This record gives sequence, structure tokens and C-alpha cells, in this order.
Amino acid sequence: GGVISPLLANLYLNELDWELEEHGIRFVRYADDFLLFAKTEEEIKRAAEITQTKLQELGLEVAIEKTKTVNFNDDDFDFLGFTFQHWRERKKDGKRYFIAKPKDSTWKDFKQKIKAKTKKTLTLNKKEWLERVNPVIRGKVNYFLNLFKAMEENRRYGQESRCFVNACRNNLLDVDGYIRKRLRVAMIHKHPSQRKGHAMKTKWNNEFFARIGLIPAHWLYLHEQYGYSLDDYLDYMKTRQAAKQQRKVQKAKERGEEYYTPERVRKMQYAQRLATY
Repeated sequence: GGVISPLLANLYLNELDWELEEHGIRFVRYADDFLLFAKTEEEIKRAAEITQTKLQELGLEVAIEKTKTVNFNDDDFDFLGFTFQHWRERKKDGKRYFIAKPKDSTWKDFKQKIKAKTKKTLTLNKKEWLERVNPVIRGKVNYFLNLFKAMEENRRYGQESRCFVNACRNNLLDVDGYIRKRLRVAMIHKHPSQRKGHAMKTKWNNEFFARIGLIPAHWLYLHEQYGYSLDDYLDYMKTRQAAKQQRKVQKAKERGEEYYTPERVRKMQYAQRLATY
């Protein structure tokens, strides 16, 4: 509908909830955003007509441009900042599942919020930087975890979910890398004489930031679901980095080039010496 506060929406639309329940229509509603569910096209049309009639009685209108019918066997849809990707079958056993993950625009917004908190014009100590970025990370990840929390709530009622919510892990790793990069730039700005480039990436690496208290989004997301420890995360990142390095070596070999050139070895040794100080 039009612009309506969550409180007013709930007061008005409680009547819609009762109407839908009375007709046996399954639905999910948050304020004035809602989904209707049905197994056939005829049933969904009936549900839409009942909804339209009730809203007219309440003096409200459906926002036509925001309304669409989705066949979840083929089509995806967005709801409350998440994209729900249609049914698919697992290759190993043919069981059906669907994927739910934060909308693509969420990641751009995440980075923008971090960028706004890490302006180079500020000269802060490490603790102050963490106090600026950690709340943003925690807030975003906690919102992403709403999907997992909803699944857990359903399990308490005996409803096993066929939703896969961990398709965003690479996005979380990407955001973590962006945050570390922003902090390196901000921290170097306070010390203009500080060495830059690969040397500082080696010294102020993933483990350095985790140990001083930066919350890795990837770690927090899995920690809240599975109790994933910080050491588990750091081991995973080291393994991932080693595999990435090995791929670079292999690609150079395929091109007939030597990856560990004298110049690269010199830079790596220097960076390692700097990291140990």
C-alpha cells in the first residue's frame, strides 16, 4: 500500500489476517508487506480477490506495481531484504530445496556503511576504529541470521525447513576483505611514513585484525549457527589462502613462467620480516 507506519499497518491489517485465516489461506505478513501462498493458480487468484476486497473495506489499496504472482518452481522473489530462489533438486538424492540469501543490493549497502565509518580524514587508534565498524558488522550479520532463526523456530513446531541459507558465505568473505582493506588505508593514513602495499597486507593480515577484536562477518554468521570458533575460522582462512597461492603458481607454470621470481621472493621475505616485528 501507500506509506503507513508499522504500528498503523498492524492495527489495520490485523483484520486482513483474520479474514485470510478464516478462508484457510496461508500467508506471511510484516507491517504492510505480505506474501500469500497457494498450490494452484486458481487458489492464488481466489486469495488475491479476498485480499483485495478486504483491503477496499479497510480503505486501503494494493500497490499494483509491487504486486506479482510467482510460480516458485521457476521464479524467484524478494521479501524483506532477502531473495528467495526457486525450488531445485539436489544432485545426490533428488531432494527438493530452495535458496534464500540477502539481496544483491545489500552487499553494496554494507560496504557503503563501512566506507562511511572509515574515512581517511579521521586519525583514530585501533580500538576506536573497531568501535566504529564492529556495530555495523554485527547489525548486518544479525539481520542476515533472521532466516536461520526463523528456520529454528519452525523446527520447534515440528516443521523441517528445506531452505538453504548459507549461499552468502563468499559475499561475507568479500565484505571482510573490503573491511580489512579500508582499515589498513585508514590506519596507514595516521602514519604516513608507514610501509604500504604487500608489506602491510602481510603485517596487518586477517589474523592480526581478528586478534585485536575486529569481528569477521563470515565467522560471526557461522558462529551463531554452528558454534564456529575463531580458531576454526583462522585455520579455514589460512587453508584458503594457501590454495589461492597454489593456483597462482599453477597458472604461472601453465604459461611457462616462473612464479617465484627473485624480485617476488625478495618482497615476500621483506614482508615476512616486517610482520614479525
